[in-house]
Amino acid sequence: MIIENFLRTLGLNENEINVYLYLLTHGESIASVISKRLEMKRVTVYSTLESLEKKEVIASFSKNNVAHFDAVEPDDIEELCQQKVLEMQRLQKKATELRSEFHKMRQRGKMPKLEIRGKIKYYEGLEAVTDLIQETIGENHKEQLCFGLNTYHTELAGDDWSVYTKKRINKGMFVRSIQPDTDAAIDYKSRDAKELRNTRLVPKDKFPGNCEINVIGNMIAMFTTNQQRDAMGMKMYSPDMAQALKSLFDLAWERAEFYDKKKK
Repeated sequence: MIIENFLRTLGLNENEINVYLYLLTHGESIASVISKRLEMKRVTVYSTLESLEKKEVIASFSKNNVAHFDAVEPDDIEELCQQKVLEMQRLQKKATELRSEFHKMRQRGKMPKLEIRGKIKYYEGLEAVTDLIQETIGENHKEQLCFGLNTYHTELAGDDWSVYTKKRINKGMFVRSIQPDTDAAIDYKSRDAKELRNTRLVPKDKFPGNCEINVIGNMIAMFTTNQQRDAMGMKMYSPDMAQALKSLFDLAWERAEFYDKKKK
C-alpha cells in the first residue's frame, strides 16, 4: 500500500500502477501476457505501456521482432524523483518571474471603480461592491434609510456582514429598513433590537427585487449582488436627490407600518 500511494503521488493512475508493479515483480514481458495476467483489455495495456514509457518508469525493447517491456531499476525511480524536483524548482522560479504578469492579468479581470468629479462613483464586481458597502460606514450621519435586503447580506458576506454591523452599532448609526417579507428578512428583523435597527416588512409580491438602496445624509448608495458576476453599484452625493428619496422612504415607511402590523 505504501508503494502504491507513492506511485500515485508520482502521477501514476491505477492501471499504470498495476502494470508497473507487474513488470517490477515479474520482469520483462509482452503486452499479450500482461493483458492475460492482469485481466486487462489489450488496448488498455498498450495505452498504459505507452503512458508509462513517457513517464520513464518502464523501458521497451525489441526481441525477436516483438516489443518487450520492463520496469526501470529502483535506483532510476529515485533519479526520476530528483529530476522532478529540479523541474519543479525551475517551474517555481518561472512562476516568481511571471508573478507580476499574473497580477496584471488578474487586475484586468476585476471590474474597477469609476469616480466622476467626486460626486458619482460606479462599482462593478463583487469586490468593488463590498468596498462600497464598507464605505457607507464612513458617512457622518446617525441614520441610515434602507430599501431592500440584498443577497450580499444573506448569502455572500459571511463574517464581513457581522463586522460591518458591529462597526455601525459602535458608531451609533441607526437604521430604518423596509424589507420584503422573505425568510431572510424575517430573520434580519428578529435581530433589530440588538443591531440598532427598526425593520418593517411588506409583501414580497409588492416589493420584489434584489437591489438595495441606502440613504445616509446626502449620500445615496445603490447596489445589487444577485449574481456575483453581475455585482454592481453606485454612490452619489446630492442633497436634492437624497431629500427626494427620503421623502419617498417616509411615505413608504408609513404604509409599511400597516403591512408590518399584519405580520405580527
